[in-house]
Amino acid sequence: MVKRKIIKRLRNMALVLTAVLVSITLWFGYNLFSIWHYSSSKCTNPSGAIVVMGAAEYNGIPSKVLSARINTAALLFQRGVGRYVIALGGSRPGDVYSEAQVGKVALIRDSVPKARVFSSANGQDTYQSLLSASALLRRLKVEKIIVVSDGFHLYRSVHIAATFGLTACGYAASGSPIQGNLKTEYMLREAVAVTVAQVIGYKEESLIRHGR
Repeated sequence: MVKRKIIKRLRNMALVLTAVLVSITLWFGYNLFSIWHYSSSKCTNPSGAIVVMGAAEYNGIPSKVLSARINTAALLFQRGVGRYVIALGGSRPGDVYSEAQVGKVALIRDSVPKARVFSSANGQDTYQSLLSASALLRRLKVEKIIVVSDGFHLYRSVHIAATFGLTACGYAASGSPIQGNLKTEYMLREAVAVTVAQVIGYKEESLIRHGR
């Protein structure tokens, strides 16, 4: 009798565990699909600002990933999509320049008027960068933005922007070298980050990663 109860309890536990694992898998899968589906976004809604997410720079020289984002943002500005362009991205210990500084210089070099270009280097991740940008956008009295980044990064960026009261849509940068298997790897990472953030919050996820 006791043995039967133990077996029944173990079966129930196994069923619960299976249900939980299936639910998590479906949840993760939905987020992955959403990230993939949104990765081709080319939003050109009239906006107050075009926000360029940061990427690596090498002693003042933008990486190919950052260059692709900057060039795309400059073209959007020339098409009259936004009034301002804002470059984001912090720096790592030992860096002379921030990603935002390098982005700003590159945007001006791409014929975006200096008076229309801003930068915000306060951020070590997407959440922190957009938090810093939101303060700048309030000063500029801008509520609608277009986020320019690699396609895999747009879904999370747009959702984080929304937590700061911004109306955002995404535009996938053209010419990024992140393609093929590497792109798939980044999408999987994004799906993990989004799923975790949906449980604990984007702010809390950032605090866990950086401690501030």
